[in-house]
Amino acid sequence: MTGLLRCLKCLATDPKPLENASKLPYSLSVSPEPEEPAAMPAQPENGGPRSCTFFMLSADFVLQFPGKSLPFFQEIRDKYTAEEPLVEVALDYADVVKGTHIETTLAVSHRWMQPDDPDPDGEQLKALKSFLNSPAGEKIERVWIDSACMPQDHPKGSRSAEDTASFKGMLKEVNRLYLGTTVLILLDMSYVSRFWTQFESWMSMQYATPSGLKSAVGTENERHHIVCIQNAAAQAESFAKLLVDQWANKTPDEAHSFLSKPDVTVTNQGDKDLQLPKIMELDATVQGAFGDISRSLEDTLVASEAAAARAEAELAAWEAENDAKAGEKNRFKVAAGQAASAVAAARMAKEGHARAISKEGEARAKDCPSDLLKLVEQLRSGTDRQQEEAAAALAVLAANNDNQVAIAMAGGIAPLVALA
Repeated sequence: MTGLLRCLKCLATDPKPLENASKLPYSLSVSPEPEEPAAMPAQPENGGPRSCTFFMLSADFVLQFPGKSLPFFQEIRDKYTAEEPLVEVALDYADVVKGTHIETTLAVSHRWMQPDDPDPDGEQLKALKSFLNSPAGEKIERVWIDSACMPQDHPKGSRSAEDTASFKGMLKEVNRLYLGTTVLILLDMSYVSRFWTQFESWMSMQYATPSGLKSAVGTENERHHIVCIQNAAAQAESFAKLLVDQWANKTPDEAHSFLSKPDVTVTNQGDKDLQLPKIMELDATVQGAFGDISRSLEDTLVASEAAAARAEAELAAWEAENDAKAGEKNRFKVAAGQAASAVAAARMAKEGHARAISKEGEARAKDCPSDLLKLVEQLRSGTDRQQEEAAAALAVLAANNDNQVAIAMAGGIAPLVALA
């Protein structure tokens, strides 16, 4: 099986294609040892091991705010206590992949017009209010915008040590917001030259799948809205199209490469240095979140089945002791019914999650070239000679990185390993 071994060697020794191929709902390792699940990035301590707590503004506060532009976070926190405008929301990657906050939470992507004032003429707040009053924004309950929801250091040196720590913790995990909420992009002429705004717009045009990030543009998962402001408003359609064309279909590798360029500017180079490596981790992070959900759903099902078994045993014991069938209002009968309902709900949740993963895998398989699919099928079920020929053909194809990923997408790894 020379061709088979050559194909396996190629797929096993080139780390990048295997890394890409691992964006699938099954293991592609050719090692006899099971791989550890994809590690989640370190999380801030304030919201738990895999959660980060963000401050958000009540949408009602934003709509009713009488000023020209929103104040900085510290002023809102300290001076508007009666309105209670700030709410705390814990956000983890399970929320991101499940879309928990998309319908009710809005993150704003905008450029600071001046180093110490993001919205000096109030155009951004005006656009934000207009969106919240539109049909697209009518279900939004909370708004996140950096200047009003993270402690700012203006004037320089005025931010407390506690606020600085809070700011750094949220900044480190801010990508969760742009991946897991509805995003309003306030697009001005200089938006497309800045690191943060382009990074945010790319994330806003993706959605989480079991195999990593995928473009949401043009699908039911689309969740970004573009409003052109300032001079960009005069050619709104052209500028919006340019932004979508630039970012909608970029992979994490492509986004990283683009944002790494020196003409993508950032005020604080440390922010760019912090976020760029995370772009390369996002696929693995999203996959890890799907895995965590699967394990959590399985644990919930096991626990609910155990609780149902105990409830049934207690009901049976009561009926045996009283030599009678329990009535519908009997507390043991009620408890057993509730436990059975919990099992049914847990099983339904687990099966629904499994169907979502299976659907994604089928969709990816359909993207594979038909000739490659035929070779993989021949590898699975052909004669010894046909399998040898298929393995040899796949070995030739596997010299190309894209083909290596396609072989994995077609399900070719498992039969290759089985025949090795």
